[in-house]
Amino acid sequence: MDKKIIENAAIACDNVAKAINGMQLGRPCNSCCPGRDALINTINQLIVEIRDTEPECFQRLMLELQNIKSPYNQCVQPYQFGAINAITNILKNKYIDAKKGKRKIFISHSHSDKTIVDGFVKDILKVGCGFKDYDLFCTLDTSTIRTGDDFREKIIENMRDCDFIFLFVSENYNQSDVCKNEMGAAWALENKRILPFTLPKITFDQMGFLNVVKQGASIADGNKLDELYQELCEFYEIAPDWRSFNKAKGDFLDLVAKL
Repeated sequence: MDKKIIENAAIACDNVAKAINGMQLGRPCNSCCPGRDALINTINQLIVEIRDTEPECFQRLMLELQNIKSPYNQCVQPYQFGAINAITNILKNKYIDAKKGKRKIFISHSHSDKTIVDGFVKDILKVGCGFKDYDLFCTLDTSTIRTGDDFREKIIENMRDCDFIFLFVSENYNQSDVCKNEMGAAWALENKRILPFTLPKITFDQMGFLNVVKQGASIADGNKLDELYQELCEFYEIAPDWRSFNKAKGDFLDLVAKL
């Protein structure tokens, strides 16, 4: 789901609503109102975006859009606009407002690589980026799965709920059926940012099919870690603190060099 399209539609609807409210109080049409045709174009983009994921909203918007396509009036009338505004706000609340402050990263790795992955989590994600334990889901962290929970269902549930999936690929990872199942499950999900990282002593060619369809990065490549930090800051709207991150990155790369 492209949140920018939903945001643009919400802004357009908000401006139309302000203009309508102003006119009802006797004020001239608000200069920030996008106008009927611009609103129609914006809602059409939204309709295309939500067609498969929100079929009920899609069908209702298609119906309501016909009501404002009057050839006799270039302004949007209040009685034509209420349902469109309500649906757009519902989508905004679901996909934008409800996601603010919510962060989730899924980490898939082999237990045999626990030392280096723990170092990455501590130095890069927690110290460097400011993530907390509850922002992260490691499949091999027993504290994230309660006794009695179905392990496979819990993995799929957390994959669906996450924004990013990190795959820490190594020889141990490639030899693990559990890890390969996690990789396959991640690949089957839509709208997830999957980032494969190669651990030391493995080449990109050894990543298997991932090397064909996904650009991998070495976990020991400082430039790639910088790119990751930049992406996470932009996605989660974190104010970058490069001084602190570079210190944490240096600690992690020192750990990698000693292994």
